[in-house]
Amino acid sequence: MTEALRAKGPHVPTEERARRRFEQAIELGHLEDLTGILLPRTRARYLVTYMSSQTGGRVRSATVVSVTNQSSKDNRVTVSWYKGFSDDSSPVGQTTFSIPPDYTVDFGSRNLPGELTAVNSAPNPELTFDEGRAIVSSTEPEIGVSARVYYTRGDDDDNLLAITDSKVVKIGEGNVGD
Repeated sequence: MTEALRAKGPHVPTEERARRRFEQAIELGHLEDLTGILLPRTRARYLVTYMSSQTGGRVRSATVVSVTNQSSKDNRVTVSWYKGFSDDSSPVGQTTFSIPPDYTVDFGSRNLPGELTAVNSAPNPELTFDEGRAIVSSTEPEIGVSARVYYTRGDDDDNLLAITDSKVVKIGEGNVGD
């Protein structure tokens, strides 16, 4: 995993000082994919109201949730993906990442080409025929969250058709009508 994170790509900093901090965070184990590892309790904080991850038709889709750690501590963040007509007891996919302070990680419902966006963490198996919502949980409450759905065409997602934003609301607070 460490070598994969260090690989040259759109998610690796290009500025020298930032790249050194990035590599140091990897070496210290502060920046790593934690999917499948038993972790301290996280708390559900945000609901992404729409998620789509489809690969079977002419139009394909994938959802990317960006999470920025605004805490002064490392923050373990989990994105759980749910089908629309299901409760929150059994996600169809889940991925967890330890994010150092001031870093942003992109959680994808499936991988996309790096030319479209950097997907740092995706569930295994990737979601290929799902529509619903996502819940973002974290150990620390100070996170910033945004979400968007990418619509593409072609077996390799090589033709971008559109990008839409998904509404993100705090858990238990609902929408304010905007």
